[in-house]
Amino acid sequence: MGDPAGLARRAQEIVGAEHVRTGPAAAPFAVDGLTPGVVAAPGSEEEVSRLLAAAHGLEAAVAPWGGGTKTGLGNPPRRLDLVLSLARLNRVVDYEPGDMTATLQAGMTLAAAQAHLTQKGQFIALDPAAAARATVGGILAANASGPRRLRYGTARDLVIAVRIVHADGAVTKGGAKVVKNVTGYDMNKLYVGSLGTLGILTEVTFRLYPLPATEETHLSAFPTLEAAGAAAAEILGSPLVPHAVELLSAAAAAAAARAANVPWSPGQVGLAVMIGSVPDAVHAQLADVARFCRGAGSAADHHLRGAAHSACWEAVREFPGPDAPRSLILKGSVPLTRVPELMSRGEGLAGQRHLACQAVAEVGPGIVRFSVDAGGVPPERAADYVETVRGVAAELGGHLVVLEAPLDVKRRVDVWGPVGKALRLMQGLKAQFDPKGILNPGRFVGGI
Repeated sequence: MGDPAGLARRAQEIVGAEHVRTGPAAAPFAVDGLTPGVVAAPGSEEEVSRLLAAAHGLEAAVAPWGGGTKTGLGNPPRRLDLVLSLARLNRVVDYEPGDMTATLQAGMTLAAAQAHLTQKGQFIALDPAAAARATVGGILAANASGPRRLRYGTARDLVIAVRIVHADGAVTKGGAKVVKNVTGYDMNKLYVGSLGTLGILTEVTFRLYPLPATEETHLSAFPTLEAAGAAAAEILGSPLVPHAVELLSAAAAAAAARAANVPWSPGQVGLAVMIGSVPDAVHAQLADVARFCRGAGSAADHHLRGAAHSACWEAVREFPGPDAPRSLILKGSVPLTRVPELMSRGEGLAGQRHLACQAVAEVGPGIVRFSVDAGGVPPERAADYVETVRGVAAELGGHLVVLEAPLDVKRRVDVWGPVGKALRLMQGLKAQFDPKGILNPGRFVGGI
């Protein structure tokens, strides 16, 4: 873009000078070391539309910004002229407890939304990390989720309507603010996980769920990932209805046990199973979980309630924790029967390269997250680790994405990995929705 000063002036005209940052004040909004020339915080959907129309006319590259919790996701941007912060779009637009639906502005944090909804005994069944900062729009753009996806699904299963501002400023909507079955393509799903490359979400309508009367956890220690995985497979293949089943490497299990204030022996891996329902049903199901774990050779078992239950799952959800040393966060996806093997081989490959590694896995969906401390390690060694583990995931029938990595590592790997024939379809959608390529250019799959 050849007129950054003109973009700044136009942004000030639209949102007011007090809601525009330039120069050093824009530095906190850098993405992979690239600082935007202008940061603007619109206060309405109309202002979002006018800002995008102005950027479109100037062919300025735009990045939407929620809480900044997922800025590490994606390839380095090719360019970055304007960051569009949705922090001021943070209201509940409509809430119908009887219909179990809520419409929220996209800049509202998940924690603020949950605080409002729980007053009526309802909640949005998403539990990604950093809920205090993560916004509902950012969560959808990144398709972020957490341990409860086993029971409730992902954002694609919970969103029933959206409002979108497209690259040229046009406003469209998809879905309806009622829960119903329809035929045809669900346009909501198109935007979830697109990383803001097709449009900017301004409103989201969610299908809500009632808060469980009780949630409690069985946390078991096992000598090996294979034994813990066998117990998890038994539980998932049974009539039980767990809300979450999480397999924890030795370091991750020790951290969860420490948070829950229960004893843990060094080197033991963990299996955490969350059950939610009325108290009698919870206790009956947890008794069955304990039986499955003992049958698979658990070395110790803990029944977590109240604060201990909450602290355990906070440690799992916020893995690896705000104070843990980390350079790489990887997300592998494999069939559930191969989860223990991916975890074990990923840790072993890290050890061979003198990298500290820990992992957690949502066993049912087959999601494995690795946290690797590659501080002080040459970037080519870290990049080699990523590609090697990606090869293992492919061998096991899955794939691997880089969620966070230093810039000099990102320059050596494709953070998304191969997507096959789907790339042509994605490129076609990008060309149709954003022909000038101004929305998050370069950050998505295939450099879209």
